Amino acid sequence: MPEINNNSLLIRIFPFLAWLRNYKFSLFKSDLLAGITVAVIILPQSMAYALLAGVPPVIGIYSAAITPIIAGLWGNLRQLSTGPFAILSLLVYTTLSPIAIPGSHDYLEMAVLLTLIVGGINIFIGLFRLSRFVSFISLSIVKGFTSASALIIIGTQLPALLGIEIKHFQYFVPTIYNIILDLPKLHVPTFIIGVGSLFLIIIIRKISTLPSGLFTLIIATVFTAIFRLDLNGVNIIGQIQPGMPQFVLPMFDMGTISLLFVPALVMVLITNVETYSIGKTIAMETKQPLDWNKEFFGQGLANVVGSFFQNIPVSASFSRTAVNYKAGAKTAMSSVITGLSVIVVLLFATGWLYYVPRASLAAIVISAVLILFHPRQIFKLLKKNRDDGIVAISVFILSLLIKLDYALLISVSLSLIFFIWKSMHPRIIRVTHALDYKVEINGDALNKPSCPQIFHIRPDNSVFFVNAEYTVERIREKLETQASPATKFFILDFESIAFIDITAIEEFKLLKAELEAKGIQMVIMNLHIPVEKVFRSTGFIDTFDPKLIFTNRNELIPKLFEKIDHKYCVEECPYTLFPCCLKIKNEGITYQDIEE
Repeated sequence: MPEINNNSLLIRIFPFLAWLRNYKFSLFKSDLLAGITVAVIILPQSMAYALLAGVPPVIGIYSAAITPIIAGLWGNLRQLSTGPFAILSLLVYTTLSPIAIPGSHDYLEMAVLLTLIVGGINIFIGLFRLSRFVSFISLSIVKGFTSASALIIIGTQLPALLGIEIKHFQYFVPTIYNIILDLPKLHVPTFIIGVGSLFLIIIIRKISTLPSGLFTLIIATVFTAIFRLDLNGVNIIGQIQPGMPQFVLPMFDMGTISLLFVPALVMVLITNVETYSIGKTIAMETKQPLDWNKEFFGQGLANVVGSFFQNIPVSASFSRTAVNYKAGAKTAMSSVITGLSVIVVLLFATGWLYYVPRASLAAIVISAVLILFHPRQIFKLLKKNRDDGIVAISVFILSLLIKLDYALLISVSLSLIFFIWKSMHPRIIRVTHALDYKVEINGDALNKPSCPQIFHIRPDNSVFFVNAEYTVERIREKLETQASPATKFFILDFESIAFIDITAIEEFKLLKAELEAKGIQMVIMNLHIPVEKVFRSTGFIDTFDPKLIFTNRNELIPKLFEKIDHKYCVEECPYTLFPCCLKIKNEGITYQDIEE
């Protein structure tokens, strides 16, 4: 292949050409094995997750055929495996089931439209380089949400696993309550198939490296076909039309789009946090450079293209990505092979899926989400950090009681409230010195005195409209309660202040005027460039004597020491905080002598 510049327009449009031009057969062998391995896993999972989403199993297979190829070729991380995802399927179900009948034509149309919206949001984030948007979802939210989602998913799959039919309920608690009420009506053959499949999957995982889902599905299917359990009431998938999905334009109704936009945004947030977690792990292992905006674009394009082929929303899967990597995947060719393998099944092997029992698919879903349920981690968060623990527990409980998107949005709001509250109440540190420490120290934490003539304060956060008044009030309190009447200089240390606004400048102006009225000069030090710009643009910096603005911490005390009352140091000051103090007190010499 001819040499192509990595920054060329062609590479930007078709980024996979950057690695494809140097692709070797030795890489293909590894990618082939990894791709087929993932296909063996994704095939049963895709059918199971389709049923979880409330659409026919074949829609899951369609989604596993096309999207891995697109996401692999246009994404950033080469081992990332994309396809139907349990939590995403649950979000589809909880979003659409209140407004359409699961399995109906209208329901499928809206599921496909949801795929288009999810893809569009991802592409928008990728193109405009807004991947930091995901940071609104904290780790504590993810842990609480995934644990609750695991329980909800299990609740939705229990009827199929046990062979009972219950009325559809939107929320977890009434679903479980009605399952318990209908337990006497469970269908014994379905129960045996479902629970037997679940135990078999768990056992295989513990004793073997075989693909437990596929192996169990084959056994259950053969068992169902031989004994014709479908005639005894065991639900099976039935006939699947062979062939590729048809190209169909998604419905485009602005009213429906506005209805689905917020749930789609929630899906993007929660699934891309998962993608971020997976990607970070893989990138560390493979030393690949990370570009989250490219990954957003790749995931978005996969969903958009998939929406034209009746796909449900898809995302990266942690478990399948881990399998892909461990199986030896070197490039995105492994994802292409995964997609092509599923296409082969669609074209030539759909007849083999006729007797697949739905109870076994439910068992596959339940076994897959069991690893997401980690309540201990939630309560550990409470011990490590109270705010994170409260957020995790809140999203966990809310997800079980109300709609998932509402629960997630409330939890994000709660996280932001905690963040704003902390920002509103920054620590105000009284900085002092001690000869035995030889560095600046927190005077309050170590119960050390300040110099009676030099009072040093450092706000431990950026200062802006949210906390400006509080910050200055706390500084006033410290000046009134801890500063000496002999104070001549007040040092305002900007070391920890990365940002400041006009409100903060006005508050500091008032403080400076108050101090000057008392004969105290304000000294500023360690202005970061963004802060200095605001100081200059407001003219506040012009109100300071240039000799009272410091950038070098080592010059600060020696320069100020020149200006303080040395007689007070010798006769009245009970402390020895600086080397200068030691010389003056012990030797009775002046500052000029020290300099010489």
